Amino acid sequence: MWKLSMRGARGTPFEDLGSYGSLTDVAEAIQKMENNHEGIFFRIWVDPINPHSPANDAEALSELDYQTAKHYYSLTRSAQ
Repeated sequence: MWKLSMRGARGTPFEDLGSYGSLTDVAEAIQKMENNHEGIFFRIWVDPINPHSPANDAEALSELDYQTAKHYYSLTRSAQ
């Protein structure tokens, strides 16, 4: 399962948008909210210099983000 949340401008609080069974489901939900029918690509944050960077591939792939002109989306993979 993937938990999706969204915020507007930097510094605004995140809003929970629910849980989804797959990345395809999340991409479809974002496309509907953004009224955009193009492909959606999620970014993976990896910073090898930062000590708080994910320790392994599983951790790196469990937190993804996607940004549009108006919104920032955060996806977190849940253990369920």
